[in-house]
Amino acid sequence: MNKVAFLMIAALLLGLCAVAFAQEFPDVPPDHWAYDAVQELVDYGIIQGYPDGTFGGKRAMTRYEFAEAMAKAAPVIAEMAGPGNPAMKGDKGDTGAMGPAGPAGPKGEPGIGPEQLATIQRMMDEFQDELASLGVQVESVRRDLNALAERVTLVEVEQDRVKITGDVNLIGRGTVRNSGVVFDRDARLLPNGNNVIANSTIFTDMNLGIKGRVGPYSTVDAVISAGNYTPYALRNATTAGDDDFTLWQLMLDTNVTLGPLGKGAMRVGRFPFQLTPLTLKFVDPDSYNYVQKLDSGDYMLDGGSIELQYGKVGLTVFAGKANPDSNANLITPTLLSSSGDQISQLAGIRAGIGIGATGKLGLVYYQGAVDTFTPSGRVEVWGGNLNNTFGTVNMASEYAITEPNDDIKNLLIPGHDASEDNTAYMSKLSTNFGKLGVAAGYSRIEQNYVAPGSWMRMGSVVNPVNVQGANAELTYALTSSINLTAEGQFLEPNDDTAGVNVSARASVYPGRMLSVPANQVDKINYYRIGLEYGLTGSDGVDFGYEQFNLSPVDAVGPDDSEERFITIGWGHTFHANASMKLLYQIIEYEEGSIGTGLGDFRGGVASAQFALKF
Repeated sequence: MNKVAFLMIAALLLGLCAVAFAQEFPDVPPDHWAYDAVQELVDYGIIQGYPDGTFGGKRAMTRYEFAEAMAKAAPVIAEMAGPGNPAMKGDKGDTGAMGPAGPAGPKGEPGIGPEQLATIQRMMDEFQDELASLGVQVESVRRDLNALAERVTLVEVEQDRVKITGDVNLIGRGTVRNSGVVFDRDARLLPNGNNVIANSTIFTDMNLGIKGRVGPYSTVDAVISAGNYTPYALRNATTAGDDDFTLWQLMLDTNVTLGPLGKGAMRVGRFPFQLTPLTLKFVDPDSYNYVQKLDSGDYMLDGGSIELQYGKVGLTVFAGKANPDSNANLITPTLLSSSGDQISQLAGIRAGIGIGATGKLGLVYYQGAVDTFTPSGRVEVWGGNLNNTFGTVNMASEYAITEPNDDIKNLLIPGHDASEDNTAYMSKLSTNFGKLGVAAGYSRIEQNYVAPGSWMRMGSVVNPVNVQGANAELTYALTSSINLTAEGQFLEPNDDTAGVNVSARASVYPGRMLSVPANQVDKINYYRIGLEYGLTGSDGVDFGYEQFNLSPVDAVGPDDSEERFITIGWGHTFHANASMKLLYQIIEYEEGSIGTGLGDFRGGVASAQFALKF
């Protein structure tokens, strides 16, 4: 802080007293709450102690003493606000020839900020009578403060013109195949061998963000991604490949005026975008590690959007092209429907409407080009979602329809007319009873619903279709450091004449779909329980158990196909910008009367992630 800030803090906390000097104050021991603040003020030479070498921090100051301290600060404020203030800059002159670099100068004091100025201004208002009695021209000091505030604002705007941020992830992964052909929770095939060290891979991921202000109303935001992790995650690789260097994001945000439509916010370039879980949301391709760009649910589109606001109604018009799905040039999440078909581009509109004090209605419509079958193939997606709170109860529901055009309505889902049985519905009620949180809902996803969303996950099963049934969730704080979570899905076929798609990652990449005849399936149940224990403020352990059961009808056989994941993890936070997570997961699968056809298998995955933000 500069001298003005220190003078004000000294006056607030401790006062400016007699002129005796002391490096330490015996009555403020190192474990005292004010020790650091006192030592900092002493180091800067702003405050001094009483003649006996102590500092009377517990003695209340009189208003007159406080005013005396502020009166001493007034000349410093005037000096900073005047022409000699380094923050006061004139017009920039012509740039001369660059001379040789000189020696580094001493580090300057941190500048005063808006918060400190606001505090000083409030003090002037509070103690104006006492200051006037001391001969301080209060109005003159106020003018100086206002001038100083304007200069600080200009300096901060200049500093905010360009910002550089980023994150780095170092990830180690080891696998064990104890028996059978083993797939992990993300449906990745584990390599042969039961030596977790020998079957280990190191992944690197760096994301560098550069945000610059272009004029008063526009910003450019770019993200450069580098490393071998992103290709592994997006291409469903089982081992690390070559390093990839990608322009992950490059977008311009600016304000525009659209004539009779009014003012809006426009975004163009390669930008992150999602709508709702049923209509447009990316599925996390790696459930073992957290990497924000892939866990956010955003697709990356090359195109643009315009946002308009009319009272409680907000409109977003958008159009974008996705990156193609090929190992040669897949660089961002690819738009794939739940049937595994690629959507190359889309365009549509989204509306958000405020209802009352807490409610919001959302409406979505877009068309997507399905290039898998024919260049003229298109699918329309219609959706609506409602979220509202009634007292302590929250209600959330969503309904959507996918409608293919005539060119592909009999091709999108082989053997079915995809313009029928093509709706999806999800609803949920949730509330809290003290430490207990409960939620219950119902889902129905018909057999021909094909939007590129992310609506349900049960172990390795993602976005099942031709299912319906209830679900429930529970959270409970056992103690201040122990939390329990539980979830259950209780489903059955929606239509006994069609297959049940219990696909493993079909919405991320094609080729791993398991479609079981619905007349062979009785129940589809999923159970999950988790326990989190905060050991310290920096360390925590968690335990998780998941089980997915596919139960056949009696005529097919008596045995369930059962998939289990048992996970234990430990996390450590070094500081606000650095953390580490270790986990080990046991994978077990028992082939029942219906299933993958691969037989029983057992294996494990070990993962270590070190994450750094800057």
